[in-house]
Amino acid sequence: MIMASAISNTWERLMNWFLESRHATYGLALLRIGLGASTVAILALYLPNFSYTFGHGSQWGAAMFRDSSVHSYFWPITALFSRTDPDPLILAKIIVLMAVAAAYALGWRMRVVSPLFVALWLGFTTLDPVVTNTGHYQTFRLFIIFLLFADTSYRWSLDARRRAKREARRGVAARPLGFGRWRVPEWFPVLSNNVAVVLIGYQLCVIYVTSALWKLQGATWVSGVASYYPLQVEELTLVPWLNHLAWQVTPAVFIASWLSVYGQLLFPVLLLNRWSRIVGLVLVTGMHASIAILLALPWFSLMMILGDMIFIRDRTWRRAADWVNQRVRKAPVPIVGEGEAEATGKPQSEPSPGPVLTGA
Repeated sequence: MIMASAISNTWERLMNWFLESRHATYGLALLRIGLGASTVAILALYLPNFSYTFGHGSQWGAAMFRDSSVHSYFWPITALFSRTDPDPLILAKIIVLMAVAAAYALGWRMRVVSPLFVALWLGFTTLDPVVTNTGHYQTFRLFIIFLLFADTSYRWSLDARRRAKREARRGVAARPLGFGRWRVPEWFPVLSNNVAVVLIGYQLCVIYVTSALWKLQGATWVSGVASYYPLQVEELTLVPWLNHLAWQVTPAVFIASWLSVYGQLLFPVLLLNRWSRIVGLVLVTGMHASIAILLALPWFSLMMILGDMIFIRDRTWRRAADWVNQRVRKAPVPIVGEGEAEATGKPQSEPSPGPVLTGA
């Protein structure tokens, strides 16, 4: 009887979590902004030499491209980008992808832009799978596919701003999803959003735990000296003097090695409690920030940090937004032209009040 009651209460709490309200809305918005903006930045970095990587000049690597799994995408994804296209056409398509990624980051018309962005990015990856089939690009693909099920424009987006203006003007909430007389139940978008949160969280936990288990198979991580070796690799050195300083501090090398292993291995367990979750997020965020700076892997680190943001509760984001708004309101408003008024002796009109930000 006690067991049945516990199972019933657990099931009820689980259903309430999935169906009552959207979770991680701020974290999902930040993930959307980060993925869209990083796409624009990455493509911009490729543009000067895009032909050698994705265009006609990359034909030398055709033998390595043929057996890639990315060519198994269903139509029309494989038709969006073609290795037989001339360079000007590929460049034009890349610019279109950049524009769509920018709209994705801004959260504009996400019901159309989100699936379009996924299709264009997957099509783009077929041009050179040697480059775009690495670990962090695979994680990127999973994230944007999972985000198809989430309401990524619920916060910090042009769509949210437009909805707020429409509701303020008409005094009514937005219409439910549907076609004609058929309407999607109100709980369905909430469920879809929360399923996306679970999928992203599960993927992050799999990455962390798998990485830790691989590390534990070698002696260097267990002994605490593993962090020393990658710091010596010249290709992974962004700031040489900083790497040189880091590997000379022996206690830091040991601590970084052990925290990297056991912080990742225990990450799913640390999520079970609020305070331990804070510890876990600090550990993995610090680890990724160190990887970005000391091992010159900024895009991988940024992607993982953005994904980890879904584990921060919405109420925490709201408190942070309220704190920022209070500081902005208390900031003194500079009086423009005060010196000119004193020089000319003309009276100065009172300045208009500065903009006041509202809580997110």
